[in-house]
Amino acid sequence: MRIAFFCPHSDPLARPGEPDAGGQCVYEAQVAMALAAQGHEVRCFTRHYGNKLEHEVIQNRAVVFRYPMGPPVFLRKEDMGPYLSEFTQQVITDQHSWLEQASIFHGHYWDGGGTALGACLALGKPLVFTSHSLGALKRDRIPDATSDGSSFRYHIRIPAERHVLHAADGIIALSEVERNALVDCYDTELDRIHIVPGGVDIDAFTPTENKATLKASLGIETDFLVFTVGRLDPRKGFFELVAAIPYVVEALQHLNKRVTFLLPGGPEHPSAEESAYKRIMQTEAEARNVAGHIRWFPRLSDDDLKRRYAAADVFVCPSPYEPFGLVLVEAFASGTPVVSTPHGGPKEIVTCGVDGYLAEPTDPKAFAGRIVDILGQSDERRAEMGHAALVKAKERYAWHAVSQRIAEVYQKLETMVLSRSDRAGA
Repeated sequence: MRIAFFCPHSDPLARPGEPDAGGQCVYEAQVAMALAAQGHEVRCFTRHYGNKLEHEVIQNRAVVFRYPMGPPVFLRKEDMGPYLSEFTQQVITDQHSWLEQASIFHGHYWDGGGTALGACLALGKPLVFTSHSLGALKRDRIPDATSDGSSFRYHIRIPAERHVLHAADGIIALSEVERNALVDCYDTELDRIHIVPGGVDIDAFTPTENKATLKASLGIETDFLVFTVGRLDPRKGFFELVAAIPYVVEALQHLNKRVTFLLPGGPEHPSAEESAYKRIMQTEAEARNVAGHIRWFPRLSDDDLKRRYAAADVFVCPSPYEPFGLVLVEAFASGTPVVSTPHGGPKEIVTCGVDGYLAEPTDPKAFAGRIVDILGQSDERRAEMGHAALVKAKERYAWHAVSQRIAEVYQKLETMVLSRSDRAGA
């Protein structure tokens, strides 16, 4: 099959630390590579700005093509709406002959769904949509505080999602939570929704049987290491995590144990918003007298990131809302138990008491309590939880298995649409 990915804001080859680079970009790149390894051809259409290449190979049969739209600088995904038709037209014009022979157009996020829908209307191809995050759910967890709604633009995003969802031939939901929201909040027909979770490159992560040695190699001298990762964004819940740290420190002091928290310090050249967010976190840490328990790390290489996943005694995901939770699966692949928000996909990833816990991130004492529940266990018990996490990652979330299920959805929809066209022409 020829498969077209439409992903204007989420460049599959975005580097960690870039604005809007995150789990969705990893998802797109990994699915594209896995589909290419199965013999399919994948082209990913994303936005060009700055000094990026106009096209770049992910691997054989999987390529990223970049097209300019709007101003030639970074553009927030929330602000892309006025430029999406320009993007669609550029893709259709440049890729017309290839798109005519394509089997499936797959839109990612609402901006990718909108551009893929425009291309489908022009060329008559089946449309698959993956939301990665739903505006209606996010709005409930993170209201827009601006008077005109310009921070998150839910008034644009949610109707756009609704249009794409009602037009799509098939929808890939990452979790049952997402599927239920698609039905309850967007009136999506249940029989068009296919649940396929995100995945992880199992072979890229290396669990360790000796976390103490690995921690020492990273310069961690405390008994425990708690790790989290993500871009500096209030939606990631790092400020809430700082508020939980005093409760963890106090509980461990009663056990005569010490802990270090590894928190992201942002890219080398942060945006104004990233700098402001880091300042309020550091101010909060000073006010709560826990700055000495926090180590801020810069943007990490892939190898450095994986070493910290493996060295950590606990990985935490304190987001107010997490659509899927790819970072949790990566922690599992590293043999590390987790404490996560219960809002969104993590409810279907984490088995409480087996490979981690769920806790309300806006309740710092409750979130801290779950971290202590893991750190307060014996070394053997924590190792058991880490092993259970690793087994789950291998059995449920390997990319080759995920991409095979996605390809099956494509094939089913392609057959259905062709059959429908034959009946219409008869």
